[in-house]
Parts: sequence; C-alpha cells; structure tokens
Amino acid sequence: MRFKKFLLGSMAVLAAGVLAACGGGSSSDGGSEDGVTLTFWNGFTASDGEILQNIVDDFNKTNDKNIKIEMDVMTWANLNEKLPPAISSKTAPDFIALNYPDFAQYVENGAVQSLDDFWDYDGVDKADFTETAVDLGKVEDKQYFIPMQVQGMYMYWNKDLFKAAGLDTETPPKTWTELTEMAPKLTDSSKNVSGFVFNKDGTAPLYNWILANGGKLINDDYTKSEFASPENLKTLKAIQQMIHVDKAGPESISGAEMDNLMNAGQLSIEINGPWLNNGLKANEINYGVTTLPQASESGEQTAILDGVGYAIPASTDSKKKEAIYEFLKYWNTTEIGKKWSIENGFPAYLNSVAEDDEVKNNEIVSELSKQMDYAEPFLPGFTKISAINNDIINPMIEKLLAGEDPEKLMNDADKAINDLLSQ
Repeated sequence: MRFKKFLLGSMAVLAAGVLAACGGGSSSDGGSEDGVTLTFWNGFTASDGEILQNIVDDFNKTNDKNIKIEMDVMTWANLNEKLPPAISSKTAPDFIALNYPDFAQYVENGAVQSLDDFWDYDGVDKADFTETAVDLGKVEDKQYFIPMQVQGMYMYWNKDLFKAAGLDTETPPKTWTELTEMAPKLTDSSKNVSGFVFNKDGTAPLYNWILANGGKLINDDYTKSEFASPENLKTLKAIQQMIHVDKAGPESISGAEMDNLMNAGQLSIEINGPWLNNGLKANEINYGVTTLPQASESGEQTAILDGVGYAIPASTDSKKKEAIYEFLKYWNTTEIGKKWSIENGFPAYLNSVAEDDEVKNNEIVSELSKQMDYAEPFLPGFTKISAINNDIINPMIEKLLAGEDPEKLMNDADKAINDLLSQ
C-alpha cells in the first residue's frame, strides 16, 4: 500500500471521546453455543480482496471452533474515517487490517489493544517470523499489530518499450543516477510513452531515494527535522531534472493515474509496490520487476519496509480475543502465507514460506523477497508521518515537479516539519 492518507481529524474525535455511531460491526460478545462471529474491516478493494475473501471463506468452513468471520471491505481512507468514532461508540469491528503508516496514531490514542500475548498462543511460532516483520507492529517494544503482509517499493519496467528504445530488455537501471539517465531515452511523446513518472503523492519513492543518498526526514528521536541537507537537495534536484527539465514524464499525475499508464503499456519504468503485479499480468504487459535502485552498485543497500497488519480495537470484547487469535494463527501458517505471496506476488515474511520450493521458484516472489534481507521499517512508532506526508511533503512534490526552486522548497518543508513536531 502506498503511504495512505490518514485522517487525523478522525483520531481527534476518538481522543475527545465523542460518541458517533458508525455501522459495520459490533463489539458485543457475539458468541453462543453455536460458536462465535467476528467482524473484520479492511481496505483490500482490488484483486487481493478477492483472494483474502477466499481465505476467510476457507477458514470459516474448516476451523474446528465454529468461528465465522464477516468481512467488510472499504477504501483505506474510508476505514480510517469510520474507525475512530466506531471505537468510541463501541460499534467497531472485532478486528481490522491497518497500514503501517497509520497504526501508531491509533496506539497513541489508546484505540487498539496490546497483542503481546499472541506470541504465547497455542500453535504460534514466533521464530518463523522475520524480525523486521515483527518490528513493524511494535511501539515502545509492545506488539500492537500482527503481520498480515509486508512490502516495499520495487522497480517495474516494460520490456517492449525498452526494446523500442534500443535498450537491453533485461538490464533495468541499477542506481538512481542510471534511472535519471535512462528515463529520457525511454520517452516517446509521439506515442504518448513516458520514460518514468514521479507521482505527486509519491512520498514512498521519495523517502527511498533520500535514504539511498544518505539523507533523512527527521532525527532519530523524532524531535527535529533533518530534511534540509545537501543529500536531500541532491535528490530533489535529480527528480526535478528528470521530470521538469528532461520531460521524462508528466509534471502532475497521481499514483492511480501512474498505474493506469503502466497497465496501458505507456510507461517504461515505475516504482511501486507488489500490488502492481496483478494489474500488469491482467493487461498482458511484458514486464520485469526487481529491487529498488541504489545509490551505487557497490555500496550499502537500503530500502524501506512497509506492510499491513492485524489489530484489535480497544472496544473489542476480551472474550473474542481467542477466536481472533485463531484466525491470525491460521493466516500465519506456511500454507496461507504461500498462497498470499504467490497469488499476489508479495514477498514472504515467514521463514517457512521463503524456504518453500514453489516460492523459491516463483520468479516474482523470489526477486521481491531479496529486498527483505536489508529493508527496514521507516520511523517506527512515529505518529506524525501521515500529517507530514499529506500537509508538507506531497504539496512540496507538486511544486518541485512544476519547476519551483528545490532549495527553497526543501527549506520551507524543513521549517514546516519543525513547526509540526513542536505542536
């Protein structure tokens, strides 16, 4: 998932304890001699949602505790809007899927329960989880979020467009510098083909590029901006040169519009998450996918680890926790982890899945899983990342792509970040 828009105003509603009724679930006991019914909200509205529904249906049919899960799917933005008042009014679902950039705000507001005891639940093998996947769900060493999937940004390229431009179809750029040099060569305005797109809501690729160049967003204790730096200015200038000066792609385009170009065969290179795979397959695009470009071919490898995890709202009855854990245990079995990775093209975070022969032989999953060796969570537990993204960085990206002075934009953003951190 991209760095999703998080509605801080909704969290303020929760913090204030305003009781606003919201549909979709109930935190009453829900159990009976016939079993227990669990309500589950998530934002998987595309083909991954169909795969998730199949897994939930199989669990409903096969679990020996007569647990039934009722799934309610909506956009992530809608989920984040509805959830806080639903928790306050005790009409929230029993459990939810949350994006990594969003969940720390829920923790800060006391809106989700600690899940530390999940690791002691019968049949759960914590040793099978990669450490970084577990760390995605921690705030101050307490677990609030059990892994559902992990991902990052990856580089996709259209092999047919590489061939048309006279470039080697099996050799995508390995460094960010090579990307900026190659993108204009892959651009053909006469055929409406862009070499590369930097989307105006592209905080995820921006932060990965900044990280590779040795830059930072804020300091290690989250108290001061470090956005104004020579390293970050270098990154901003490279982006502006490629898009505004070299015209490798449009100056104003959303992430969704960028995906449409790639799926239509009109974009040569895209940086995006693993969810892009199914769209490219469905549109029969002749493509390749690999790990992110780096600062250099021989230097340290860097990448940001993102993900989605399961959480339990504070309003959920404790009597339902065992039933929820039963599903979370089921999800984190080798069989289900393998199904999710292969059918969606996602990297594996369970060691048993990564070591499975079918997964190893899956070209896409095995390639994306390489990034798991060095990818790390970005600003874990930081509650203001969504506000920084939406209010400061995304507007800055739009102005950067339109040709405004990179250094001034960087310094203005640095000041705005410091102002937000001091609130």
